[in-house]
Amino acid sequence: MTLSSDSIPAREKVYHALKTAPGTRPELAQRTGLSVVSVIAAVDELIACELARLQETPPPSGRGRPAARVGLRLDTTITALDLGAPQVLAGRFNLLGGFQEGSETRTHGTAFSRFSEDPEHNVQLLQAWLQEQGSANLSVISVLGAVHPRTRILSSHPLGMKEYPLEKDLSERLGWPVLVENDANLSAWHSWHTLGLAKEDPLVFLNYSHGIGLGMVLGGKVYHGATGAAGEVSYAADPAKRGRHDILARRLIRHLHSAIPGSTTAEVAAVAVQGDRSALKALKLFNQDLANHLTAVAAVLDPAVMVLQDVPHAADPLQKELQKALSELDLHPRVMVSPLGPMGGLYSAAHYGAHILEQQKLRGEMP
Repeated sequence: MTLSSDSIPAREKVYHALKTAPGTRPELAQRTGLSVVSVIAAVDELIACELARLQETPPPSGRGRPAARVGLRLDTTITALDLGAPQVLAGRFNLLGGFQEGSETRTHGTAFSRFSEDPEHNVQLLQAWLQEQGSANLSVISVLGAVHPRTRILSSHPLGMKEYPLEKDLSERLGWPVLVENDANLSAWHSWHTLGLAKEDPLVFLNYSHGIGLGMVLGGKVYHGATGAAGEVSYAADPAKRGRHDILARRLIRHLHSAIPGSTTAEVAAVAVQGDRSALKALKLFNQDLANHLTAVAAVLDPAVMVLQDVPHAADPLQKELQKALSELDLHPRVMVSPLGPMGGLYSAAHYGAHILEQQKLRGEMP
């Protein structure tokens, strides 16, 4: 349900005005349409819940004391890890989703080269990466795998985890809350908000740098499915078999490995752009097979937008192949490369963490 403007609490209106720019209480009243009295009360509430603070008042230039300016508390910290990018990425962010002052992106190699089949080894690695970023109000990890929407347990092949309580484990080890979410789901959520879509505009986000995964926003919310495995299209149906077989992922990976053994999509695309014939052929077959499979997704969900992960040198050819396959079936969703950029997974985790903290402080609830 979307709240009308009149039903949005004053503190939320003032908070969102502060996300645009700091201001005095009279300025915030003018920008929000609230009375000065309501803004004063809302500012006091935002200061009490540690979302806002009074900024230093400049010295008077004439008679009287200048009005105090109010700004967001940007010392609230979200640390983020993205395990779904070609390189594991980490960063330290503020409530606006921007980097904390003095912070920058850190890389930790490829996920498949750093992780093992031992869950404890992988948990210790994640713990070390988060501790390296420093303490936080919330840490968010973007993972390859399914997170059950109610129990919050994780099943992830790259992390060697089957129904593992990673959120609980890391939160206890670190001493601050940790949120774990599927990488494609986070990117779908962030893309939907970035594009300013309406509730009736479904969006599908494709991650394909390591395996194949879809994130879906339906009715304005991320769709997880009953167990969090919605969008795990690597497990495509095989009419000749029963059971769980990742035949699509294996087929696509075979194309890539025919050019460069043990390679990822990004690695083959980087060689293909140099004109290597075997890499060009492998990428073409990869794109054709993946595009054909995605037409079934488009036919079932009828999305308004299909967004492709921004994998350098790979996204544009896949976009063209998918548009061609869809048009041949008279399917016409908008197909685009992610507006979030190559580090979109990390930024999505940071923005989602900021959103979580906002909801907790503004409304006392999880979204």
